[in-house]
Amino acid sequence: MKRSIAVLLTAAPLFLGCAPLDTGGDATVLTGGLLIDGTGAPPVEDGVVVMRGGRIVGAGAAGTVEVPANATMIDVAGKTIMPGMIEGNSHIIFDGQSNHPAYFAGRYRDYYEIGARNLNASLMQGITTSRDTMDPLEEMIRLREDVESGLIAGSRLFTSGTILNYPGVYRMFDDPTDSVFEGIPAEGVEYARAAMRLPVRDGAHGREIVADYAERGADFIKVSSHSGPENIPPELSTEALTEIVEEAHARGLRVTTHTSSIPSIVAVLDAGVDAMEHPTLVAEEEVGPQGEFPDELVQRFVDQNVYSVSLMVVREVYVTYLEDPSRLEDRWYIRHAPADMVQEAREWVARDLASDPEALAKQRAGYELGRENLAKLIAAGAPIAMGTDKGTRLNFHESGNHVREIEIFTELGMTPMEAIVSATRRGAELLGMEEEFGTIEPGKLADVIVVDGNPLEDIWALRDVDLVFKEGVRYR
Repeated sequence: MKRSIAVLLTAAPLFLGCAPLDTGGDATVLTGGLLIDGTGAPPVEDGVVVMRGGRIVGAGAAGTVEVPANATMIDVAGKTIMPGMIEGNSHIIFDGQSNHPAYFAGRYRDYYEIGARNLNASLMQGITTSRDTMDPLEEMIRLREDVESGLIAGSRLFTSGTILNYPGVYRMFDDPTDSVFEGIPAEGVEYARAAMRLPVRDGAHGREIVADYAERGADFIKVSSHSGPENIPPELSTEALTEIVEEAHARGLRVTTHTSSIPSIVAVLDAGVDAMEHPTLVAEEEVGPQGEFPDELVQRFVDQNVYSVSLMVVREVYVTYLEDPSRLEDRWYIRHAPADMVQEAREWVARDLASDPEALAKQRAGYELGRENLAKLIAAGAPIAMGTDKGTRLNFHESGNHVREIEIFTELGMTPMEAIVSATRRGAELLGMEEEFGTIEPGKLADVIVVDGNPLEDIWALRDVDLVFKEGVRYR
């Protein structure tokens, strides 16, 4: 079931962020820039894009595109026109904290405000669509609807709601007096339990949850297939996963999974999932030869067209801060991050370094293995969508880490054009929305950004966003 999108033609009062900017004319035309349309086709010099009624009505080289009379003309010479980027994995109400249970419990009254702020931050960075892979469903639907109505100036939101989990997850919720919840009201702990913990007993129970989520408006289903030996049991059976996938597909919903070991990857491939989150970043106990992707496993991603949402930057960020904690003093990086989250991150890094002298070596080894596995998927031509896990530890929404994720792709074998496609067209395909957005083609939603410079020559030009249009409405 593909989500239908109604184009907003009249802007409602905004809850947060920049109000839509009045472009004046019946149509808006961008001229003179380098056009990267997101399909992977060669760039077009002196490109023209025509937007009207929330959609793209023309795109191509100057002289080949009809320009309507009375259009608002915007000269973007020396800049690049491209589709709005798609964040393939984010946590909209996370703020870069290390202790997820305590954070959820302590800030349960602020979910909406935090989510609205982070959706706005994403939009201002040129991310016109965000795919949230773990947050309370009711809050996400409220945010999604308020973005669609124009009440929030933010990225378009797709959500899975809470992850369907193995029974042993987040066992601290079994004891509300656990020290992790010190000073937090019982009401907050109970709310966080409902927001974070959705254990699946078996396949039949999984079907019931999927049916309920489909009825309530989830855009896709996420299931955690493996967590590591500290949880009992550590994973769902292949049979249970298969029933969950069958039920979701019968209801028109795609299924993605949290995976962290090769056995769990094989299990979800056998179950018929559509995507995996961070499959190349195996758990600590899997680092070594046992965590290296064999050729036959890589080929299964290709043959089954299973999308990998990479999330390399989330591990890299942590390794970087362990190696150089002074980065947490970088004012640019933390300029919009909540002060208490930054302080918690400082304390967390110091604590990890003090308690485990091998922490850095372990994290670095896992990250390097993840790069090797991702390079194998890239070389084989497996579908890969850009995602960063924004909101998780030290991974602030305002950081611009999505650009680093795209740069990592180029380090591991993608061309700059292929890396840009991973952040645009591939993201739309991941959501099953490629007919609506993700590329600049006539008939599609006018999700268009303009960046200073040429990202094919310097990928970091993607951080220098000059103009942002979502459904033809200018927000920046």
